[in-house]
Amino acid sequence: MENKSEKSLNEFISVAKGKEEGLIGSGSLPSLISPRPTSGQASPSSPSQQQPREKINVTFVFPLDEKYQCPVCKDVLLNPVQFEECGHRVCGNCFPSIIRVEPRCPIGMHPIDKDASYVDKAFHKEILALDVKCNNHEWGCKWEGEFETVQKHAAECDFVEMLCSYECGAKFQKRFFQKHVDRDCPKKIIVCPYCDDRHLREERKMHMEDCLKLPMPCPNKCEKKLVITRDQLDYHVGEECPKTKMTCEYEDIGCVHRCNREKLPKHHKSELINHVRMLHGVVMDQKRELLESKVLLKEQMDTISQQQKRIEDLERITNSQLIWRIDDYHRKLKSAKSGELDTIFSPEFYTSRNGYRLMASACLNGDGKGKGTHLSVFISVVQGIYDSLLKWPYNYRTTFYLLDQNKDLSKRKHIMFSVKPNVCPENEPFLGRPRTNKNPSFGSGKFAAHEDIEKGEYIKDNTMFIKVVVECDGMSEP
Repeated sequence: MENKSEKSLNEFISVAKGKEEGLIGSGSLPSLISPRPTSGQASPSSPSQQQPREKINVTFVFPLDEKYQCPVCKDVLLNPVQFEECGHRVCGNCFPSIIRVEPRCPIGMHPIDKDASYVDKAFHKEILALDVKCNNHEWGCKWEGEFETVQKHAAECDFVEMLCSYECGAKFQKRFFQKHVDRDCPKKIIVCPYCDDRHLREERKMHMEDCLKLPMPCPNKCEKKLVITRDQLDYHVGEECPKTKMTCEYEDIGCVHRCNREKLPKHHKSELINHVRMLHGVVMDQKRELLESKVLLKEQMDTISQQQKRIEDLERITNSQLIWRIDDYHRKLKSAKSGELDTIFSPEFYTSRNGYRLMASACLNGDGKGKGTHLSVFISVVQGIYDSLLKWPYNYRTTFYLLDQNKDLSKRKHIMFSVKPNVCPENEPFLGRPRTNKNPSFGSGKFAAHEDIEKGEYIKDNTMFIKVVVECDGMSEP
């Protein structure tokens, strides 16, 4: 059965083989250990050339006594293991490599018994009581204390070098952290004192170029005591500043005076008579221009009326149909019955822009067999400017309509008569190319009975409408 010391040593060896051992067990002084360069691979059979461990980064107040140094790695003895045979010690990190092949003391080179070796806790405690300096003593840290407390101090030391926690990349001593954050760190979020906007310190200049609440001096140096923010500066200069250069409010009528806003009322008062004279001149000029505009407007309106009439005439005379409005019907019927005016004539119209020129006529009291009982309608071919280009004789179906003016469209019954010219030598005077102003007319003597006209709604507001339609199918343009 093994004793407690042997059991403790075996456990230590097992742990030491698996990972780096700390000052007082695993993880005690990780920040004090730094890599130690090696010259080559150590041989298990040469204890003096064992693989060196990581260097313990600590500075002792007094030179380290040789008894506190490991004879293998030449570093401070941590978790020292003592050989019972000779009393020599090695650090816990070097012990496993010594006993791996042929256990020998690295000092006397005599054999050692692994089971007779043990962890010297009392000596370990003595080492932990040694006085050490702060690792940052070269940077000004004055702390000194026992080796055992160096880890605790390292966590609190203000002289330790650190990276900025805002990830700006800066390195500095811990004691300067707050100063760096408060004054220098470009990645620190700061608050604009004028508009409360939050942004990185490195963006401050760009923000100030746009900050609407930044106090700004008046560009006119008006000595305004109130703070003018950027978003109010344009209003101040344009509406308030007494030093802003202003033009006289009578500039539009000829005054070219410019002065500071504060002096403008004095100018208006002193130049009142001149301003009135300018205004009078402008009014007289406008009056003259108004009269000229009225004359010009009348001329333009007359021209428009003429053009409108011409357009209406063109639309009427170049269409293949005519809607003839006969107003004052009863007076004209009375004139026809008395023989004063037997026949009335429609406006002339063309079957197309370059077609036949036609004119309708009506005998309100009838003609021939319809005399005294009927309305008679006729059509005449009139001399036109395009006759030499047209096909003769005229032989297109022509239809007359007496339009029903009943307000109910479904009840309208137009009276209709259609005639298809019979081309023959006898009808040449009616259908041939006109030799005089117009040919004799042809149509219907008994188009509509007076009785039917009066019974129906063919007369409204003492007005009658006769529609004439020429069927132009097959008619070719010149």
